[in-house]
Parts: sequence; C-alpha cells; structure tokens
Amino acid sequence: MAKSKTPRSTASTRSTKARKPASRKAATPPDPTSDAALLALPASYAAPPDIPVAIAIRELLSLARLARACADRLAPLGIDADAIDRAARFARALGRTQKAWEAARAEVALAASERKLLTEAEALDAKLLAGGRWALRRDATAQAELSRISEGSGLLDTLQDLRDLLALWERHAEHRAHTRITAKDLARAAVLIEKLEGAAHREADDVAAARALMLRNRAFWAGHELAQEIREGGRYAFGDEPTLAAKFVSRYRSANRRRAKARRRQTPSASATETETAASA
Repeated sequence: MAKSKTPRSTASTRSTKARKPASRKAATPPDPTSDAALLALPASYAAPPDIPVAIAIRELLSLARLARACADRLAPLGIDADAIDRAARFARALGRTQKAWEAARAEVALAASERKLLTEAEALDAKLLAGGRWALRRDATAQAELSRISEGSGLLDTLQDLRDLLALWERHAEHRAHTRITAKDLARAAVLIEKLEGAAHREADDVAAARALMLRNRAFWAGHELAQEIREGGRYAFGDEPTLAAKFVSRYRSANRRRAKARRRQTPSASATETETAASA
C-alpha cells in the first residue's frame, strides 16, 4: 500500500531568515561651490571683490593647508575637515569662475577703434591713480579709496575707475598742482568714458558675461565668508600662542591695514598744525 505524502506547507518553503531592508545610500550633500548653489546666494554676494582675485585664491589655498595642519585644534571648535575642504574648493571655484568670466568677456568683441580708446583709458586710469598715491599719501581715507579703485580690470572696471578718480580729483583739486596730472587729462577722461559707454553697455548686457561675472563675485564672497570663520577660529584656538595665531591672518589685508596706520601716523594732527602756524605768525 502506497504511503500518502503529506503536503508541505507553503510557509515551510520560505526562508526562515528575515529579509534585510535594502540599504540606502546616504544622500550626498549639495556642493556649495556649484553654479546652482552660488546663484542661490543673496544678492549681496554679487558685489565686486575687494581684493585681487589671484591673491584671494592664493590665500584661500594657503589657509586650507594651514587649517589641515592644525585640524586637531580646530575640530573641537566646530571647524571640521569638511569646512577646511570647502575652503580649498571655493578657491578652485573662484579660479574656475574667474576664467569663465574672462572668456565670456573676451567674446564681447570691441571694434579696433574701441580697443585703442580702451588702451588710452587704462593708461590714463593708471596716471590719475599714481598721482593720487603721491599727492594724497598722507591722507589715509583717500589712500583706502585709491586701493578700492585699483582693484579689478577690464572695460567696465576701467570706466568706473575713471568716474571715481574724476570725483576724487574734484574733491582734492588743490593737491593736483603737486602731480603730473593736467586739466587736459581730466577732460580727456570724461571724453573716454562717453566714447566707451556703448561698448560697456554691450558687455554689461551680454547674458553669458553677466552670468559669469555674477558667479565669480559670489564665489569670492562665499569663500571670503568661510575664510573669515576659519581665521577667527584659528586665532581663538591659538590664543595662547601668538606666533601661530598670527598665521590665521590675511597677509594682504593685514599689509593694507599696516600701510593705512603708517599713513595716519605721518599725517600731522590738527593741534600740531595749529601750533606750528601760531609759532610762525
């Protein structure tokens, strides 16, 4: 007599091991140096850089190297490896966006006559600036303004420089006699601004150039903001070691501050001037 087979239950055919939930990969954080992230920053980040871009890149990379070497002292303060890495990435983003802006700007072609006028405008810009450096050397406020004016390059920057320099020399007309700047130079600057205005509008209206400039400026200020945080953290971490704390200072900005202080010390005080005047009377 054949033995009847007991049917196996469906449950017995299933694996007794519980299935592991599918592993989820951690979401990659957004790249703060991407074009999308830079464009999402507030409008205040679109202001022009206040120091030369090449120097800003060099200082950001140098700061990242210093921070990596001091990572064990910075990490407890909240400045971790990711923040340090972002500083280096902002330096690279600044270099990338600067090159993109230069390339886009070059695409906005100038006529031969406009290129000739631009060359003349750049030479006149340098002459008006050099005259101010000399004649106003004891005026710390004027020197700071000249430093600001001297940053940047290209058509738009050159025309803005001439406008600012004309305004400066209007305020300090009495000092022009001690320079090589003539009334003809100032008149010519106004003419060059007018003649190159059309080319400047073409460059400003070019969508690619305008977007590239916006990205460059935003990369600069976002990197500057992060650098400030790392520098302040570094100076705090090494508050009891002044030599190391001093390494967390921007050399360029520090040198500018020292020069401004030196000029202020060279400027005679109002009381001293009054005393000398009274003595000579």
